[in-house]
Amino acid sequence: MARAKDSSPSLHEFIGFTKSMDRMLNSLLLPDGGPASAIWRPPTDVYETEDAVVILIEIAGMDPEEIQVEFSAKVLRVTGARVDQHHRAAAHCLEVQYGEFASEVYLPGQYVVDEIDADYQDGFLTITLPKVKTETRTLTVQNQKSADRSTAALLD
Repeated sequence: MARAKDSSPSLHEFIGFTKSMDRMLNSLLLPDGGPASAIWRPPTDVYETEDAVVILIEIAGMDPEEIQVEFSAKVLRVTGARVDQHHRAAAHCLEVQYGEFASEVYLPGQYVVDEIDADYQDGFLTITLPKVKTETRTLTVQNQKSADRSTAALLD
């Protein structure tokens, strides 16, 4: 038995169409068809361990000395710029972002600022903020009347 050929566009054709539309819109909206000058945000994970808060930022192709990390007023800010060093005659698909980037993370809580650590390895920047260890203190609750009597006895 013969099957009718499916006339709907394939996923491959749809992806090709969307990439063509992206290129067309970029050439119309961006000066000289170049990359956007907007600051971009790299993928950033924030998670907590028992002793620290850890920020993991995916930012491959960087020299660690070109990355700035600041922690002030409970905000961790990571900035830098990734330079595109690839010379192209034409581009078919451009998904890797270049230029200035910034990632800001609000971190409530208290941290040992002098022990904050930043490590860049295999394209990932890992920033560890050790938590301030809090002490538990037990207080004795006093009756106000007995406290007043104790103070009066001392004054006599």
